[in-house]
Amino acid sequence: MIKEFQSVGIKDMHPMQIKALMDFIDFSFHLAAHFEGEDVIMEVEDRADDLVKLFGGVGVTVSVEDDH
Repeated sequence: MIKEFQSVGIKDMHPMQIKALMDFIDFSFHLAAHFEGEDVIMEVEDRADDLVKLFGGVGVTVSVEDDH
């Protein structure tokens, strides 16, 4: 059982903190896009989704388009 604890949510963060978090997630996706296959992108999506939800957000979803 998890004890009750206080945490900071996205709604409590300074806009610069939110921007830094979103920039980090965006950069992670850009790096993942340079790898072959979708497995790295899907792993980043799962971790970004968990991170955003941890801070009280609705999550992250990614769609991959093939530009060929």
